[in-house]
Amino acid sequence: MKNNILYYLTILLCVYPFQKHFAATGWNNFILNFDKGTYGRGSQTWQIAPYDSKWIYFANKNGILQFDGNAWDVLPLNNRMDVRSVSVSADRKRIYAGGINEFGYFQPNEEGTLTYHCLSDSLETTKRLIGNVWGIHESENTLYVQGDECVLKCRDGENTLIGIEAKIDCSNIVNNVLYIGTDKGIWFLTGNSFFPLQGAERLAQKRIRSILPYKEGILVVTAYDGLYYCHDQLMENFTTGAEEFMKRNEVFCAAEHNGQLALGTIHKGILLIDTSTMQLKYFDEHNGLHNNTVLSVAFDINGNLWSGLDSGIDYVYLSSPFTNLYSYPYSYGAGYTAAVKDGILYLGTNRGLYYVPYPVKFGEEQPEIKAVPSSSGQVWGLNHIGNKLFCMHDRGIFLIEGTFMKRIPGIIGAWCCQPVSGHPDQLYVGAYNGIYLLVNKEGTWQISHKIEGYTSSSRIFEQETDRIIWVYQTDHVTRLELDDQHTKMLNQREYGVTEGFPTDRNMVVSRLKDSICFATPEGIYRYNADKDRMEPWVSMNHALNGETAYTRLLSGKNHLVCLKPYELCFSNLDIYKQGVGLSIFPIRKSLIELVPDFEAIIPVTDSLMIIPNENGFALFSLPHSNKHHEISQELCIKKMYLTSGKDSLIYTANYLRQKNFPVIDYKLNSVRFDYNLSAFEKNDIRFRYRLNEEPWSENTISRTKEYSNLPEGEYTFEVKAIFPDGRESYDSIKFKVLPPWYRTLLAYICYSLLSVFILWSIYRWDEMRLKRKKQQAVKEKDKRMKEMEKEYEQEKERQEKQIMQLEKEKLEYDLQHKSQEMANLMINFLRKNEMLTEIKSEIMKVASKLTGEGASEGKKQLILINNKIDSNIQSDEVLKRIEDQFDLIHNNFMKRLHEKHPDLSNNERMMCAYLKMNLSTKEIAPLLNISVRGVETIRYRLRKKFHLEREESLTDYLSNKL
Repeated sequence: MKNNILYYLTILLCVYPFQKHFAATGWNNFILNFDKGTYGRGSQTWQIAPYDSKWIYFANKNGILQFDGNAWDVLPLNNRMDVRSVSVSADRKRIYAGGINEFGYFQPNEEGTLTYHCLSDSLETTKRLIGNVWGIHESENTLYVQGDECVLKCRDGENTLIGIEAKIDCSNIVNNVLYIGTDKGIWFLTGNSFFPLQGAERLAQKRIRSILPYKEGILVVTAYDGLYYCHDQLMENFTTGAEEFMKRNEVFCAAEHNGQLALGTIHKGILLIDTSTMQLKYFDEHNGLHNNTVLSVAFDINGNLWSGLDSGIDYVYLSSPFTNLYSYPYSYGAGYTAAVKDGILYLGTNRGLYYVPYPVKFGEEQPEIKAVPSSSGQVWGLNHIGNKLFCMHDRGIFLIEGTFMKRIPGIIGAWCCQPVSGHPDQLYVGAYNGIYLLVNKEGTWQISHKIEGYTSSSRIFEQETDRIIWVYQTDHVTRLELDDQHTKMLNQREYGVTEGFPTDRNMVVSRLKDSICFATPEGIYRYNADKDRMEPWVSMNHALNGETAYTRLLSGKNHLVCLKPYELCFSNLDIYKQGVGLSIFPIRKSLIELVPDFEAIIPVTDSLMIIPNENGFALFSLPHSNKHHEISQELCIKKMYLTSGKDSLIYTANYLRQKNFPVIDYKLNSVRFDYNLSAFEKNDIRFRYRLNEEPWSENTISRTKEYSNLPEGEYTFEVKAIFPDGRESYDSIKFKVLPPWYRTLLAYICYSLLSVFILWSIYRWDEMRLKRKKQQAVKEKDKRMKEMEKEYEQEKERQEKQIMQLEKEKLEYDLQHKSQEMANLMINFLRKNEMLTEIKSEIMKVASKLTGEGASEGKKQLILINNKIDSNIQSDEVLKRIEDQFDLIHNNFMKRLHEKHPDLSNNERMMCAYLKMNLSTKEIAPLLNISVRGVETIRYRLRKKFHLEREESLTDYLSNKL
């Protein structure tokens, strides 16, 4: 195998004389497909505008698409209709967008989120209704908006609508002049008027698709009639050799960058023209394009090509040194090995052996790859031995002759082979069940014998000498010592971690600079024969990229080719200083996925190498620059959220790379950061983060970090990405957590004021306490005075009550006395009447007994006396006196009785008085000088006059109701 490697790698004696355009010798450029489902399901993409290497904007059916190298966002216009055009303003830091009767621009707000500002809404209706806005251009503070049949010119607040009697198909600014392509030819704007381009009259009947700046003039792209170059009032055909292709497939869009012209077609994908050499490359569905209908193309600043398709968006890696032979679904299997011999490229896959003429020619159609007859099955390796090419197959070892192959019998399952050191007519073959020796007898290779004593699988081996063979196993390395005749094994020793290896797996043996070395996950190791032990090869690690993981090593006279999991390294072995003379080329895992444990590097020419992979075969074209290529994977903090409750976005990365200083309320002091690389690749990247210069975290693959319950203060969140080769990318953001309201400056001012107020209040309280004490003393004195006054008043009241009681008692006594006096008067009056009645009765008796002459006179005298007695008994004066006395005692009872019942007779009135005095009927009768029955009669008359019911008491009425 040593001679086989040298055969291929002698071409690496010098790595600097490279071709100017590697695309000329490369295969199909890798294409990254973005299905419409990844960016909002908008079908057509009409225009593309890269802002820089990271931020790309697309005019899509669903709105403006923003791609930051990692994630997609959809930004619709106000009317939610198709977006036809997009343009980047580097001067005003804006992203202009044009739709249907609407145009405006996007710009980041304070949080970094893109906000749409509609410009067309402020225009008059006649100026706003311009149809589809197919182009927006800015030049010298003037904005030009291209509609279907007019151009709106906006400058210094003045909007001018410039019409033309033609259908406008495209427009562009070249040397600060606006050119438009119409169905009546090319026109340019001077002032506020359009003028036809002199010398371009032939374009009047052609469908113009694009106007591009080219050299000193413009390049006009037509749909069916090819390209035209216009300069100094002259127009000439721009012949590319692809005119028939353009006519047949209808060109729809175009873009130019550093001499590379990309034409997007309706029927056949993309045509790429190198204008300096007129070399053509084709991209369509057969070599990776998602869709053959290309509506827009644009180069980014790295020279790669974006293409907007009728369905989907594709990214063509034009600047990558890696290209591929074929792609899914037009696949021939996973690649394992390759070799070039006699103008034929042989390809060993898991399906068999294939061949194609070499150099492989790519044109409008893909090259035809054919299978070698009877080669079906797993092909493990292709090895040059002298002028012969051997095929290592699952069915044994074969000798390839042109497009056929012939089996060498005796071996079932061969991995690899290499000439025996010092014996070119002998060949070691690593097989499934050990190592075989082949010999060349009279030009025919045949099996001599199997090495006796060794039966393990020998997929990879190297020779220290013709008798000492190092064999790589999965978990160890075996050193075999053979006899002089190479027939049997004399000694066997295994080497693993205990013998100095850093790990117990993936120690792939190689031979560099006459030394046996090993590519390990922790750098290059070599065998120290004096110590019989493995040790790091410090100088070789320095010549490469340090002590990192390596999978395969190949060397020439003074150069080393090293394959790593995600990189391909070239190093000048004459310079033993890390990084000096070293070229590193990242391998994008999304494009090239190496077959695990079967990684391989196959040199073809001085600048070309084939790398087999899971999807087939990649071709590496070594660039002429000696540097670390494609290191634009920039780490970026994408978003910052508040996570207290529902997530709230407070910062998002934007194309201006402006970072605000988020100020967070204390009650929302939980945050989350989303970070990622601004690249399509995620090749074994590790991240570390920290907050406020704390120690860095351990390596993690997580692309988010959350912090909860942060105290108040200013913070700096830092994150860095660590690439497999040790490179780092860094980003950070600062933010502030406000203190809770009770720890704010205003709160502390309030606390100070409150403290002052409390001290003042204490002082005032003490002052008021003393004052209240004095006032309390005064109040106590006043209280005692009031109590004394109250006692005095109570005593006075008591005395007054006593006086009133005495007066009452006196009045009661007087009343009793008057009542007694009246009662005595009544009794006396009663007795007097009784006595007078008796006297009257006696007088009548005497008068009845008188007889004679003198009896008459005596009777007259007696009658006269009797009458006087009667008048005395019924005297009103006595009655009047009784009434007065009665009213005096009973609160004018008689007066009230007379007022209420004026129709009462004297006897009735007296009857009421007697009843008031609670006299009985018997007592009343003599007082009224009537019988007891007469008293009852008066009582009856009184009840009737008083309108008393039967159950009502006459006495109660007189006592309580009168």
